Amino acid sequence: MSKKKIAVFSTAWAADILAHFMRGMTSVMEPLNIDIYLFMCYASYGEADNSRYGELNIMNLPDLHDFDGAVIITNLLDFPGEAEKIIKRCHEAGIPVISHGLKLDGTYSVITNNTSGMETLVRHLIDEHGAKKLTFIAGSADNGDSNERLAAVRTVCKEKGIEFTDDDILYTNWDLSTAQNYVMKDAKEGTLSDAYLCANDELAMVSVIGLNDCGLECPDAAIVTGFDYIEQSKVFYPSISSVDQGSENHGKVCAELIADLMNGKEVEELTQIPCTFMPGESCGCKSNQEIVDKRLRAGTISFRSNQIQSFATWHTIYIERVILNCESFTEIKQALTKAITEDAGFEGDDFHILFDPESYGYELKRSGSLDYDPYSEKQDVIYSIRNGKLQSIRSIKTSQLIPGLEDSDPFHMYVFVPLHERENKVGYIIFTDCYDQIQSAAIREYSDRFNSAIEKARKAMYLRTLNDSIRELSHIDALTHVKNRAAYELQLEEYRKKVESKSKFTFGVVLFDVNNLKKINDELGHYSGDEYIKNACKLICTTYKNSPVYRIGGDEFVALLEGKVLAQKDELMKTFITEMNKLRNSTELPPEEKVSVAYGMAYMSNPSESVDDVVKEADERMYDTKKKMKAGEL
Repeated sequence: MSKKKIAVFSTAWAADILAHFMRGMTSVMEPLNIDIYLFMCYASYGEADNSRYGELNIMNLPDLHDFDGAVIITNLLDFPGEAEKIIKRCHEAGIPVISHGLKLDGTYSVITNNTSGMETLVRHLIDEHGAKKLTFIAGSADNGDSNERLAAVRTVCKEKGIEFTDDDILYTNWDLSTAQNYVMKDAKEGTLSDAYLCANDELAMVSVIGLNDCGLECPDAAIVTGFDYIEQSKVFYPSISSVDQGSENHGKVCAELIADLMNGKEVEELTQIPCTFMPGESCGCKSNQEIVDKRLRAGTISFRSNQIQSFATWHTIYIERVILNCESFTEIKQALTKAITEDAGFEGDDFHILFDPESYGYELKRSGSLDYDPYSEKQDVIYSIRNGKLQSIRSIKTSQLIPGLEDSDPFHMYVFVPLHERENKVGYIIFTDCYDQIQSAAIREYSDRFNSAIEKARKAMYLRTLNDSIRELSHIDALTHVKNRAAYELQLEEYRKKVESKSKFTFGVVLFDVNNLKKINDELGHYSGDEYIKNACKLICTTYKNSPVYRIGGDEFVALLEGKVLAQKDELMKTFITEMNKLRNSTELPPEEKVSVAYGMAYMSNPSESVDDVVKEADERMYDTKKKMKAGEL
């Protein structure tokens, strides 16, 4: 029986909330030995549509038929239709699915009772601090959590007789600069509200910074409150008055419910978890002892977080340089293996990089319309270390997801983040048990730089290939599409280097001169003359199909012979003469097909000869043949 596993889907912008939630899930799943597969990205409304698609594509990676249950953190995966697509796939796979954050059809839902905590916060501001003019700084207009918190503000304002209209709402789409600039505008215009109630703590902190940038202090100039009660907001000055929804407890509850569902137990379709108002300095209250203690340790906590992120930054700068020095995906694999093996302090003992084989194409794809780029059936393993041992696995089926994983492996939380170029997938990275790296945003730093390096490397490969193609085209004859005189001169130069190096190199030359071209041009026109040249070229190329053929003048061609072809030189020359005589002596073919070509062959017979000596000899023999053909002797 295979080991049980659950899939979790989320963005990681609310890093503190997600890290605590996953720790809560782990506390339940680890004793049950049920692995957690977290499919995580950094998609946001503030980026280009194609990049957002590239991030969200990681949600399509797993085949949910291979899982025993799923949890969608829908208050973080806040994009219309995304959660519904995952729910549909869960139903098709026949596995239970929980929506955390939003109540959605077709799922068991675990939600925060936003209302009670937010109503307590608003009553506190009005009753304890005399706030009369309130502004709500919201997330996105269709976010359920944000809207529930807004509804609580409306309810209490109506209850207390406080005027609150749609003009008192700012929708930010969770963009921090929008909130900060709005508060600064009010400060500069002298229209500050008594209190700015923010949909989360990050919006609250930047609102306080906006006041500070205008020379004002919170709460003296205006009260600012948040929601979520994240670690940063506790040690922030002033500490943010907020609502604690207990993210770690939410993770535990979701894990317990999905475990019960996996075991066939009945559970309630809707579970509501109450939240608690936590007054702080930003509304004018004193900080509690927990916050004072955290402030005393803030330097250590901040240093630890900065240490993780700084290490990620410097390490990935090094990785980026390694990638950019590569000229092929094979080189990237070799270089990454060497670089990470020498210094895997950030990646740890269980870490994997996989590329989708389709991503190797040098052409930079640009699809006509935005859509998800489906993963291929197999993934190439670029780097893989499992349980501290480097693995030599070349590729895996995509459904397998993790190279070399065995049912006997201990519990882990595996985190999958996307590699992509705009909307086009490149592959994915797998981190293991990386709670601190999620919370410190170090994984974001790593994936951002890795994606940037791969995109730059692919563009460099594409440009090199394009330049090679352009260079190749500059060496092609436009009429006959064989190589031209410039290419011929380059090849002769290579031959000269080989001869000068005293290597055992030998070669042969066959020079050709097309007869009767002027007559064809004069009597039938230049179009027929061009056809005559092309037919002569076709004859030469057919005979010397395993040798490079060059057009080195208007009616002159050359074939260069090496290796086995050189050994067959006499036989090939006889074939050429026979086939040419059939054409030029035909009574049925039109004039432009009755080609007549003079020829001369020479080859290097002793080391004292130079390349130019051989070419000169072939040229002399070709002109000798031409005289005899004109005289009717051949």
